[in-house]
Amino acid sequence: MQDVRPNPMLTLEYCVERPIFMDFLQYANRTPDATAVISHDASCSYRQLERISRGIAGFLIEKGARESDRVVIISNRCAGLVYAMLGASRAGLTFSVADMAYPAARIDQIIRILQPSFVLLCGGATFDPGPVQPGQGTAHPQVVQIPESPDESLQAFAIAPDDLPEVDPAHPAYITFTSGSTGEPKGIVTHHAPLVHFIEWHARHHSLSENDCFSLLSGLGHDPVYRDVFTPLSIGAKVVIPAQSLVIDPSALATWLHEHAISVIHLTPPLGKLIEAGAKINGTRFNDLRYLFWGGDALSDTLYEQMRVIAPDAKSVNFYGTTETPQAMAFHPLDPTADNSRIPLGKGIDGAQLLVVNDASQLAGIGEVGEILIRSPYLSLGYWGDAAKTRDSFVVNPFTRVPDDICYKTGDLGTYLPDGSVMFLGRGDSQVKIRGHRIELTEIEGAISRHPRIKQCVVLAANDRSSVRLVAYCVSTQPVSSVQLREHVSKALPDYMVPALFVFLDAIPLTPNGKIDKRALTAAGASTQAASPGSDQNLSPIGLKLADAWSAILDVPHIDANLSFVELGGDSLSFVQASMVLERLIGHLPERWEMLPVRDLGELANTAKPSRLAVRAMEVPVLLRVMSIVMIVVGHFQLFKDWAFFGETAVLFVVSGLSLARFQFQAINERGNASTLVKSVATIAVPTVLYTLLTQVLFDRFHWQSVLMISNWFAPNDIGYFTYWYVEVLLQMIVIIGLVLSFERVRQIILSNPFRYLLMASCLLAVADLLISLYVFDASALDNRVPQHFLAIMVLGMAIHYADSTRRKWMASAVAVIVVGGRDLLEFYGHGLPAVGMSEYIDVAVPAVLAVIWIRSVPVPGLIARGLAAIAASTLYIYLTHFQFQSVARRLNDSPVLAVVIAIVGGIVVGYAWNKFVRIVLMRFNGAEKKRRAQKIERVA
Repeated sequence: MQDVRPNPMLTLEYCVERPIFMDFLQYANRTPDATAVISHDASCSYRQLERISRGIAGFLIEKGARESDRVVIISNRCAGLVYAMLGASRAGLTFSVADMAYPAARIDQIIRILQPSFVLLCGGATFDPGPVQPGQGTAHPQVVQIPESPDESLQAFAIAPDDLPEVDPAHPAYITFTSGSTGEPKGIVTHHAPLVHFIEWHARHHSLSENDCFSLLSGLGHDPVYRDVFTPLSIGAKVVIPAQSLVIDPSALATWLHEHAISVIHLTPPLGKLIEAGAKINGTRFNDLRYLFWGGDALSDTLYEQMRVIAPDAKSVNFYGTTETPQAMAFHPLDPTADNSRIPLGKGIDGAQLLVVNDASQLAGIGEVGEILIRSPYLSLGYWGDAAKTRDSFVVNPFTRVPDDICYKTGDLGTYLPDGSVMFLGRGDSQVKIRGHRIELTEIEGAISRHPRIKQCVVLAANDRSSVRLVAYCVSTQPVSSVQLREHVSKALPDYMVPALFVFLDAIPLTPNGKIDKRALTAAGASTQAASPGSDQNLSPIGLKLADAWSAILDVPHIDANLSFVELGGDSLSFVQASMVLERLIGHLPERWEMLPVRDLGELANTAKPSRLAVRAMEVPVLLRVMSIVMIVVGHFQLFKDWAFFGETAVLFVVSGLSLARFQFQAINERGNASTLVKSVATIAVPTVLYTLLTQVLFDRFHWQSVLMISNWFAPNDIGYFTYWYVEVLLQMIVIIGLVLSFERVRQIILSNPFRYLLMASCLLAVADLLISLYVFDASALDNRVPQHFLAIMVLGMAIHYADSTRRKWMASAVAVIVVGGRDLLEFYGHGLPAVGMSEYIDVAVPAVLAVIWIRSVPVPGLIARGLAAIAASTLYIYLTHFQFQSVARRLNDSPVLAVVIAIVGGIVVGYAWNKFVRIVLMRFNGAEKKRRAQKIERVA
């Protein structure tokens, strides 16, 4: 039987003899006018980029740069970063990139370790050299500003040397810093050949060309940033750079990817999840996307399948490599027809092998566990200033013993699969990967231990919800808060190295042989979280208040701060109360706040909170809900002799449809069924049925149709006076829509283009209503209070949620005029509306729907906004109780105005009391349930 494992004795050829910028220069001569770089502030052609990089190189050489010098580039995501990388390389210098988002202390560490001759500042970065430190030398590095605009850079670096020095491909090209076990970051020195070799293989194997559009989404201090920049520039393609703010905004990032027709993305799974979330928010499909190259963290089959939905034509490839290798040294193309429940690292690229070596220093057999060694002539040169570490990690191939045949010991554990691919099984040391960055836990421990109140600290990585998070277990000499420690660590380490949770202990538990008992630590962390779910140390003070408030609003004992309002089960009924709390705590409502995790919302607080008199932005759907319920009450109470308005109920149905798409469609799709609607239905149905029974017992007689919520299908003289047809029709439509969305095929069709298919469905339902009325069942005897008459309007509301462009808004407006206006015309002729002529009636539905489409919010004084929000949150209870409160008002004063006021205030009070009652019942039920579980565990134990 053929051995599918790699042959460790096979000769691997080394055949790259050019620096990393050479291919770029060829395309600059071949297609000078082609676009090379697009950023949020600039666009640069190949001709301009060649001239700018040549000017920067000439400038550095003129200022005394020598081949042995280092350059540190401090930058954010911008075109200037590309100028600086190319310029430093063409000058023959070794560069290192420091993300300007790093803490100043981290950047200072890099400067102190490398002692660069130049610091290049891009994208608004600043740097203060400060006084000369001992051991730093006699001079500060020269600081050079790199303008973002191509014209400004060409002017700033007008030096145009005829000849630049010839660059040796074996010379160090760049130094990448990773976390270090000594408490300081360690620099990994890499020459030109590994990146050139990878790009050559990458472009050939995946048929990448000048027609592709690459995104720069990798972390700037992380080695994949080099492939983001140099891969497109080496094949004549373009690299598009987003603003940093887009990379943390799912919706904006998805929009950016779609608008720029990105075809190739190198990304980590956390970034992929962000993109997938944004695509769902926007209803976007990435039809231009050809390749997703994954790396940094383990890719789950769930995320892979989710990405296939939003990017159906994109091929996914799992990359594996380390900063020391560097770039990807193994790959695994994912097959959508295969079992992807566990995605392997794959096999080596050309010129590389993955050797799984067992404890006996032999090649591991199929299924046998061993350490993964990466064998290749294209490895990094080693660690900056640490020859011993280099010797320990870069070892001679144990199978050939040839001095130049080197392997890198990854510290990763793996095993061979039957096809020769390697499956990752975990780490064999204290290194972990967080958001694509490999870090040493000991460096974090060192940073925490430098706090004056910390005596001892152990940091562990915990798998939480398919992601990795850091937990710090601390022994303190004096009381210290998690917030204080988080701020302390943030000053020294990047944000991805700051622990998510701090657990305080009296002592670090040890095993009998004196080693740290990691199992006991994990148990202590779990018990700490379980003991105080409502005061998660993982949250900011604002986050804690928000979590407590939302847990009450959503009727749950505690909430997961990693989830958003939508994921927590929020719906249109709880939306208003949740938004009021959020605005009170953070002072503003960010775009799509309902899709942001509670933890992130807790970090958005403004330092200056608006006063009660300050003007606030009130969302139009909330305002229309208030206006509609008030108009319904006014119309029922005959506040005016001739009430010439109609269409208020239709407005409520449109708003309900919009809320259904906004808050529950995503959850239905993710769960694969409409079970999430059960809570919404119960929240509406239970108080309606109970109140209906109460009124019938007191003032009427029992009608079973009302209990079943189907009285709208019976003639008024059969069902009595106390029926609530609006609620019944709403619930029936929710059930119908829920049943339809339970079919996966239907959801897939709609999700491929939600706006188009929901708008089409609205039109078809309007036609179906007309045909049913003409040929099947005429519901005019029931005053058309049946679902068929309003389904088109509710589905139109769902479509409006996805009207995110001017073109879509115009289309939605046209359909609204036809569907809503047409329905109201039929309503008019069907009922005759005898009080006044048709020309004197005002249809509020059409203008209201147009307002929802075109206007997101309107400014309202703070006090008034709070009052309107209270009304919007109590719409159901105002609708249920307003006739009873009219009777109360008449006993006080027979004034229609007073009756309207009392009905609205009374509905708000009833809603508050009912919600309070439900929360008390649920809290007691949850407490009793926990007690029963604890007793059961005790009995088992």
